[in-house]
Order: sequence, then structure tokens, then C-alpha cells
Amino acid sequence: MKGVLRTAFQLRSRINLKGKRGVYFYAVLSGVFAAFIALAFQHATHFILSALTSSDSGRIVESFSNLEYWRRIFSLSAGGAIAGIILLFAAKKVKKRPTPYMEAISIGSGYIPVRANLLRSLAAIVTIGSGASIGREGPLVQTVAVFSSIFGRYFKLSVPRLRLLIACSAAGAMSAVFHTPLAGGLFVCEIVIGTVSIDIIAPLLVASCTSYAVLNAIDKAAPLYEISTAHLHVDIKILICTMLLGICASILAGLWLRLLSTSRRILNGNINFLPFRLILAGLAVGIISIYYPEVTGNGAHIIRGIVSMDFGLGEISAILALKILSVVLFFGAGAVGGVLTPSLTIGGVFGFVFAHMMIAAGVPLETEEIIGFSIVGMAAFFTTAAAAPLTSLMLVVEFTGAGRLIYPLIIAVLVSYGISILFGIKSMYADAASGGIKSAFNKPLRSVRIKDIFRKTSDTVSLTESFESIAKIFLRNPEYAIYVVSKSNRYLGGILRNDILDFIKSDALSGNVIAEDIMRSNIPVLQSDMPIVDGIKVFSENPDCETMPIVDSENKFYGIVNRSDLFMGFSEIARRDKLEN
Repeated sequence: MKGVLRTAFQLRSRINLKGKRGVYFYAVLSGVFAAFIALAFQHATHFILSALTSSDSGRIVESFSNLEYWRRIFSLSAGGAIAGIILLFAAKKVKKRPTPYMEAISIGSGYIPVRANLLRSLAAIVTIGSGASIGREGPLVQTVAVFSSIFGRYFKLSVPRLRLLIACSAAGAMSAVFHTPLAGGLFVCEIVIGTVSIDIIAPLLVASCTSYAVLNAIDKAAPLYEISTAHLHVDIKILICTMLLGICASILAGLWLRLLSTSRRILNGNINFLPFRLILAGLAVGIISIYYPEVTGNGAHIIRGIVSMDFGLGEISAILALKILSVVLFFGAGAVGGVLTPSLTIGGVFGFVFAHMMIAAGVPLETEEIIGFSIVGMAAFFTTAAAAPLTSLMLVVEFTGAGRLIYPLIIAVLVSYGISILFGIKSMYADAASGGIKSAFNKPLRSVRIKDIFRKTSDTVSLTESFESIAKIFLRNPEYAIYVVSKSNRYLGGILRNDILDFIKSDALSGNVIAEDIMRSNIPVLQSDMPIVDGIKVFSENPDCETMPIVDSENKFYGIVNRSDLFMGFSEIARRDKLEN
């Protein structure tokens, strides 16, 4: 029996998911999970679309184009009514408010209320499936984040690790939506977390690439808008036009963000009228769709039409204006959905219009160059809208497969980002990461205490705990140490994993051994109110310690801190603190 215990303990001690390697295990798990949730979300929206339009195509514009006029209006209005009722129920009957995943990652503790957020996801599925002019990426990522939060809290992950788990799931979800494994990780790192470091970006990319791999295994995940005809010859003419497009797209994006904010402030009033507002928004967009069905959905059909040159300048200009109006109506009325894809669509259409304006001004452009400017406009517009130049660049390249445009894209993205900084334009994600309960990750570094980073644990034992029970605890959870407390929860000492392993290897009898016999009282201890910087110093002075116990002012056991969690939290807070100052 002792030999079996020895072998099991040796194997289990090598598999510790709460160590640094565990981050990548959770990243892979998040990517797989995100891919399947994305597929389920997509099937759910297709089911709603099919139920309302009796079409099995799965494409919103195609389905609406084949509908009678009254059914177009009915579909959008019915979807708005159902979604509004769900949101009103959530606001009235659910006590905890929904927490955006961006808030939970960027400034929160990783806790995301379940019922409020899942009800919003359900409302979003109905809204998107009914043909509303809004994207699906936001509610999809939120849905994945809810389940990741549940998983992380069930396994009692520390605050830094829980936040990173949700961030990995968000990266996987973005990759699943857009088939963009690199941009998925960059999106979360640059837009949500706000800092780019190898410790953060590496697991995010693992998650997003895993999600992309799963999608490829199930069904080929090709670029959503693969464009082989786009090209821009890099000469002084194209350089000047690209810079001018970056400036104009940035200004337009600033106006777009102001329009979204104003519509939300004016239209989104009394919560009791939410269903009626969404019905009216659906009614208005339904009437528009009688003449221009392209305004429905997230704008994918419009991008494809630009690439194949299906639209003339007059028609696409009208579609651009009506698309903006449609998104503003739904967003302002309180619909749950994403604005990322509508933003990309608006940027792409503007780039198309800009190219025709250059032709009218006497600049000769070929067809492939017109398409090229459409893609550049997409990246430049989104750069200002999201305040994320790296994500914009990689997203559009992966989104379209237009790698040949990398140089003009870099120019437009940098010019757009510079203009947004010059005019102080806040991104469309600024509000999503600014409210709610703040955590340690939104405090100045000097204000963060050890207790802000700690992880609770139930793996404490009494002085009289038997050796067999202690060994079983290590098998279940191979931590660096198990800590010994008194009946009143006062900290007494710790039992190291290596000591248990050495004891099992020896020929000593363990039947009568208890915790007091193998406990160490010289393990370094952290005070709960100790600044995080001092905690880093204690760990640096004790390089062999993977975890340390935390005690309060009365020496009562408070929890534990893992070395990698503490350094991960310190790194992020320090970088953000430096950037903000």
C-alpha cells in the first residue's frame, strides 16, 4: 500500500495546475470551450432567423431579400419585442447587475454574475437572429466569459488566474467569431487588459489559436472575407492618399462614437419602455430593409459586395448612411449586441467612397486599388473606434487575407491612431471597462495589498491530522505546502510537499505520524495588509517557496499567495500604473 501511495504521490506532484504551467492548460481548455460555445451561439441565432423568416440559408441579408415586405418588418419588430421583454425581466427580477467581461478582466476580480448576463445573451441571440443591425461578437464573448468565471470560481482560482482564464476565453471567442487566431489574442491584450507583455499575450494566443484549431477540425475556418484582388502600389500618390484616408477615417470614427453615445443617452430612457423602444427600432429598420435589405445583420453582405464591386457610388453612399442610422437606432434603443463588425463595415464602405472621391479629384485608381482602399479604410476607422492599432492591423489582415496591403495598412493605422490621440477620442470600449466594482488591478501600485491578490484555500489541517489524510490532500491538490491551523484558525505552521514525498520514500512507519510531527514553523509568512511590493521582496528572498501563507494582524490564517500569481499581478499593475502616469 505504501508503494502505491509513493508512486501516486510522485506522479501527482508533477501535475500542479496552480503553478505557472497550469496557465497554459487553462488557456488550451478555454480555447476548446470557446470554440464550442461559438458554434452553439451561431446555431442558436440561425434557429431564430429560420423561425422568423422560414429560410435555412443562415445569411440574414439573403433571407430578408427573399421575404415579403411585411415579414421583414414583422421579423425585426418581433425580435425587438421578445428581446426587450427578456431584458426588462432581467432588470426587474435579477438583483445583480450584468458585469461586462471587459470590466471583469480589466478592473474587476473575475466575478461575473450568471443569470443577469445569460439573460442578456439570450436577448442578444433573439435580436441578432431577427436581423438587427448589430454584431454578435460582444454577446458571444460575454457568454463564454460567464461560463469561464463559473469554472474558475468552482476551482477556487486566485484573482489574477481567474481574470487570465476569462481573458483567454474571450480571446478564444474572438478567434472563433472572426477566424483570426492572432488578432483574437491581441484584441484582449491591447483593448481589454491594456498592456502587452509575454506573460499575458502568450496564454491569450494559446487560447485563440486552440479555438481556431478546433474550428478547423470541425469545419474549415477560412478568412471570412478572403480578398485576392486587393492591391495598392506603394508610391508617393498612394502614400499621400493613404495618410489622407487615415485622417478622414479617424475623424469619421470620432463622430461615429459621439453619435453612438448621444443615441444611447437620448433613446435609452425609462427601463419600462425598453420593449417598445426595440419594437420601434425594429419597425424603422424593417421599413428601411424594404428598399435596402443590406442594412440588416452585421454588415458582412456589404463588405462582400464591395469586394465584388456590386455597388455603385450612389447606392453604397445611401447604404452607408442607412446602415449607420440602423445601428444607431438599435444601439440607442438598448439592444444587446456588438459594434465591432458594424464599425468595420462602416470603415470599409468609407474607404470605398474615399477611393471614388480620389478618382473624381483626378487621381487614377484601378479596381484592385479601390478595393485596397476599402480595406485600409476598415483598419483606419477601427483603429480610432477601438483605440487599438495592433489589433486593427492584425484583425483586418487575418479577416481578409490581404497580407499584401500590410504597408499601406500600417500607415493608415498609425495616422488614425495619432489623430485619435490628438483629439482625445475615447474608444467605443471605454465605458465597458470603466464601471462597476474596482479591484486591485485598477488601483495605483502603491495602494495594492497582499490581500487583494490572495487565493482562499480549504486545504488546512489541524495539529492532530493523520499522515494518511495529509497525503490524500496532497494527491487531490498538489500544492507546495499544506498549512496547519488551530481550532480558532490561528496559523501554526506548514507541511511541505517535498517533506511528504521524502517521508513516503523512507522506511519510517507513518501509521502513528500526525501533522504536528512533520510541520515546519519557519516557513515565511505574509501579512494581509503588506504592500504587494514588500510581498515581492519576501518571495525574492525565498526563491524555493512556491506559495506563502497570509495571516492577519491577530495571526489568523487568511489564505495563500502563489508566487506566479503575485508576480503576474505585480507585472500588470506596474505596467498600467506606468502608462497612466
